[in-house]
Amino acid sequence: MQLTVKEALQVYPLSEAKLVAGGEGTSRMMKSVNVMDAPDIADWIKSGEMLFTTAFIMKDSETDALHLMRRLNDRGCAGLGIKLGRFWQSIPDGIIEEADRLRLPLLELPFQFTFSDQMNALFKVEHERSHRLLHEVVQKQKKLMQFALQQQHHRNVFAEMSSILNYPIAVIGSRGHVLYGNEGMGEQAVTQGWPWKSVMHRVKWNQGSCHRVPIRQSDEEFGFLLVYTDSALSLRAEEELFQQAADVLAFYMDMTYREHINPTVQDEMRTLLTQYVDQKLTIQELMTLSENKGMHLFQGTYQCVLTTLEPNVFAEGKLLKQIHRELQYNPLMQFTASHHFQMNEGILSIYTCPTGRDYGDELSAFLLNRFGDVLTAQEAKGAPGPRFWISKMKHEPVSLREAYHECLDTRQLAHRFGMKDRALQFEMLEFAYVFQHVPEQIMENYCNKVLEPLLAKDGDPNQVLMNTLESFIENDGLINEAAKQLFVHRNTVTYRMEKIGSLLQMDFKKTNDLLKLKLVFTFRKFVRDKATARPRI
Repeated sequence: MQLTVKEALQVYPLSEAKLVAGGEGTSRMMKSVNVMDAPDIADWIKSGEMLFTTAFIMKDSETDALHLMRRLNDRGCAGLGIKLGRFWQSIPDGIIEEADRLRLPLLELPFQFTFSDQMNALFKVEHERSHRLLHEVVQKQKKLMQFALQQQHHRNVFAEMSSILNYPIAVIGSRGHVLYGNEGMGEQAVTQGWPWKSVMHRVKWNQGSCHRVPIRQSDEEFGFLLVYTDSALSLRAEEELFQQAADVLAFYMDMTYREHINPTVQDEMRTLLTQYVDQKLTIQELMTLSENKGMHLFQGTYQCVLTTLEPNVFAEGKLLKQIHRELQYNPLMQFTASHHFQMNEGILSIYTCPTGRDYGDELSAFLLNRFGDVLTAQEAKGAPGPRFWISKMKHEPVSLREAYHECLDTRQLAHRFGMKDRALQFEMLEFAYVFQHVPEQIMENYCNKVLEPLLAKDGDPNQVLMNTLESFIENDGLINEAAKQLFVHRNTVTYRMEKIGSLLQMDFKKTNDLLKLKLVFTFRKFVRDKATARPRI
């Protein structure tokens, strides 16, 4: 039997009973029903048993009755039903108070029905419920088999699996990150207690139980399937269904990974892309050869992202392989239609821009959000973490080589300037890229000439103004953003900028003056960078 006391009280004729105490314990699970007719019943009670009695063995002493209730509660008794009219005309107040304190359901059983009437009704309901649940499991197994046999590519296999099981589910990746979760599931609650042992385990949750099933195939572990049921117990057949569902997911995830990241195809694509960026293949040849492998690289305007591990490590590392895999088959990683290829430097991704606009900011935020757990974990260990270098939007396939080099240039310039951003767009460093070959002496002379009024000679008292101007330029002339960076009020920045404008004889509303200052601070970064890199004698 697998009924809660609350469910049992809805079964006729037990529904005629009155719950007089212990209402907070009606969620207790009833596994069986017994009749209490011996003084030592507490020594034989099993956890989950509901006891029926006429109160014969406790009618003479309320103290003995209280002691018996406490022992029953300690043994895991589901509840106590007392049939009035034979030995007790009413249940003593002390018994009621103790049942409330113990949260032990206490029932007044209807006199006109025998114990067997009520027990038979409960067993019948349980039998019908088990039969219905078993039938549902069989139907789900049929759907699961049909699903597993389908050859078509599933855009969101996790959502379809939830629909087949008819329960909320979550899928946790091999790093403990959420690959999928039904609406309303909090990430922290879902991954509580991570890391987990790679065994099937059932844990209680607010409204029932959660079955945690490893998703694995051979020696490869893909994560865990979490199935949230509305009952604290389940049939063995249902647990087997959840294991079968995990096996299907393992097969799907492995198959999808191999389809997209087949070692042979990957090696061939890496070779083709390398030949293309080295100008040994034309874009038409690359497109034709990739289409022969079933890959249509371009579907309109696009942007490239190069994902690397920094400090630079071997691109075939385990973490980079996991990231590559998730970019391929995780529905939550599908920012837009995309292709992902492992290159010598890292993972090259080609993202379609369906609206024909630059997605640089959205891509940065998306990647940082989806891989935030990796970044945090790697930083905590002091280990290499992923960084994302993003090209400008391109309109023609022939610009792929240019986009790839923009990613490389962004990475190179970020290292040169010591920038710690985890995701950087070429657009942010484009200005520095254009002037990186100007001689250092010319840069330094130009900076001194423009900023001369701010370059104080005695103790550098105007350094505050210099820092304010630099922050203002870094934030594209936005007062509020500069104030946030400097941790001061916007009025303070406004006052300082007015003073700076007066000293430099500049109007910050004029594009010419802003462009001049942008160039100055770009040169200053180059000069500082070279001075830092220069070996000391």
